[in-house]
Amino acid sequence: MRLKELREEKKISQNKLSKELNINVMTYNGWENEKVEPNINTLCKLADYYQVSLDYLVGRDFGNDLGYVTELQMNFIKLFLKLNERKQLLAMGEIARIAAED
Repeated sequence: MRLKELREEKKISQNKLSKELNINVMTYNGWENEKVEPNINTLCKLADYYQVSLDYLVGRDFGNDLGYVTELQMNFIKLFLKLNERKQLLAMGEIARIAAED
C-alpha cells in the first residue's frame, strides 16, 4: 500500500492523521507497515482523504497518470468521448483558449 508515501507527500504525522480520521495511531502504523490490513470501508475513507483511487492506494497501477478524478471531471471525459474526432479537436482548442485566460 502507498499509505506512507501519501502521508509523507501531505507532510502530516501519523499522530495528526490518526486524529483527523479518528483512528488509533497504532492501528494506522500497522497499516502503513503492512502488518495488518484495513477493511474496505476504511480503505475507501483513506482513498477519499488522499484523493486517490482504491487501486492506487493499494499499489495497483494501470499506467493512468490522472490520479484522483472528481465526478465532474469524469462526466466531462464521458461527454468528450462521445464526440467524433473533429469535434474533439474543436473542444480541445476551446479548452486550450479558456485555460490560457488564467
